[in-house]
Amino acid sequence: MNRPLLTLLAAGLSLIPVLASAETLPLPLTGPAYTAANEAYSAYERKDYDLAIAKAREALRLRADVTRLNTLIELAERDKKLRDQPQTARSSRAAPPAPGFAAASQGFKAYDREQFGLAAQSARKAITQAPRRREYRLLLVDALQRQQHLEEADQAVTDALGVFTNDTTLLMRRKEIRRQLAAPLAVQGYRALQQGNRALAVEKARKAVAWAPEIAANQQLLDSALLDANDSDAPVLECQESAFGLTCATRPVNTYERAPVSDLQLAYDSVRSGDDEAAHAAFRKADATEPLKPAAAQDAAYNAMRVNEDDEAVAYFKRVIDGQKTAETPMSAQQLFDTRRAVGDVSRRMGLTSTTSYRGNSSSGLSAAPSTGGSGSQSNDLLQNSTELSWRPLGYRNARFVELYGRITDTLWSKNSDSDTGADALQGAVGVRVKPLSSVNIMAALERTFPLGSSNVDGDWLVRLGYGSSIGTDLRVDVPSWWTSQLYAEVGHYITDSRNYFNSEWQVGRSYAIGGTGSRWVTFPHVVAAIDYDSKMKSEAGGGFSSGDAGGIGIGNNVRYWFREDAYNAPRSYVDFSLQYRARVFGEDRAKGVFARLTYSY
Repeated sequence: MNRPLLTLLAAGLSLIPVLASAETLPLPLTGPAYTAANEAYSAYERKDYDLAIAKAREALRLRADVTRLNTLIELAERDKKLRDQPQTARSSRAAPPAPGFAAASQGFKAYDREQFGLAAQSARKAITQAPRRREYRLLLVDALQRQQHLEEADQAVTDALGVFTNDTTLLMRRKEIRRQLAAPLAVQGYRALQQGNRALAVEKARKAVAWAPEIAANQQLLDSALLDANDSDAPVLECQESAFGLTCATRPVNTYERAPVSDLQLAYDSVRSGDDEAAHAAFRKADATEPLKPAAAQDAAYNAMRVNEDDEAVAYFKRVIDGQKTAETPMSAQQLFDTRRAVGDVSRRMGLTSTTSYRGNSSSGLSAAPSTGGSGSQSNDLLQNSTELSWRPLGYRNARFVELYGRITDTLWSKNSDSDTGADALQGAVGVRVKPLSSVNIMAALERTFPLGSSNVDGDWLVRLGYGSSIGTDLRVDVPSWWTSQLYAEVGHYITDSRNYFNSEWQVGRSYAIGGTGSRWVTFPHVVAAIDYDSKMKSEAGGGFSSGDAGGIGIGNNVRYWFREDAYNAPRSYVDFSLQYRARVFGEDRAKGVFARLTYSY
């Protein structure tokens, strides 16, 4: 056998297992996307369809490549509609469960936990119950590949192609699997050829060609193994017999061949592998070659958000919105609204919030003054206003922004004569707050408070930490009502005054579009639970013991009007009036009574 030819084969064939293993499998979900997806599946299983849809959409925004979540949204919307239609409720106690979905959801969860054996087992069960669900079959294939059960994976693809004939994804997956099966056989054949074991080399080469005939190196190995000539004649004979028509002298070292990968496919492969920077560059190149279609532009926009290219993300989103006029399969009304909402969120730089509150104020985002007490007061029986102007100097940064802000706060009225009001209570604050995480609404702030005019307020440094979580607080345009929940908690410390405080409020209820689906007026009847603590109230209380804390529960209603929207932006401003009545559960009497808030957000 000719030695240069062996060297050539060595170089080419040694690349095969590396390149074959480079084929990208769907990555298990991790981090916030994993949490959101798990919550979505669990919510669907307990028939909380609104929460399932919201959490699935949240996970999709974090991992646009996990298309199986679209199936969850589709099923949840179907079952929600069946549940909510009166005629359906009369004829059926509950929406029938989607065949195979319970088993499949367990399989998806197992896959994300990297329990691939359990994932395959669950997928087989789901396929038995719903053989025409393509994503269940892909789950089985993915799980088998992860375990390197490649022949089983190949059979699973073949079975799937019997149902989904000529499916492009399945055909590509079969090619990937078969290349992985061929790679070790080709390497074994090369080694046998190098060691002079021609029979074994022919056997391995034939198997490699049977699995992956399109790989040039496999064909070349078989050609060489079949030669029945001495070394001096081998190059000539090999070149004569080769189906590729290349001479030994001109044959390239890397003989592994593929169909070329497009920039767009490379972008999606990079998204699946978690390399957002590479995906961003690939989306740009694909768009420069041929303008991206709306679905791909939407994915490119979310990718641009993740790499902090806010202007580029907004430009992509606007193209998606414009493309709906001529799209073959246009977005639903809610999907289009969500896209317009993303434009507003990402492009926003300035904000103005003014809140007038009677007996307490809780506002998510650390965008108001602490709500407990007043200057020199042991009560919260006050009417207060807090108006704040904020600026994001670095932009949205995928919801990891920095805000600089200034605030003016005043006590407009007090039931007790010991409280300063008007000019005597006027105070200002300047500060900076940071939201360090994209998917968790935690914010930290440092601010300096100071008196204004003739105010008797002492200046101080204030450190604040807030957390918020909400579902269904944004406007919906696809349904007339939806479940809504919002929780806010804040802890703070005045450094000079050595004062600590804690506020929290949780509301849960159902929002209703006043006037029907698509209305910008929304009413939100709810139940409320609130807790607050102020060390100053405890330490300065006279005439008996005061714990400094208070907790109450009650009922309330919000009415909100959304406005300031255009073709590209969902409504960016609102006016909200909230009225609650709470009963005291523990602590001071300030936990009970009427509470009211009027908020203007621009």
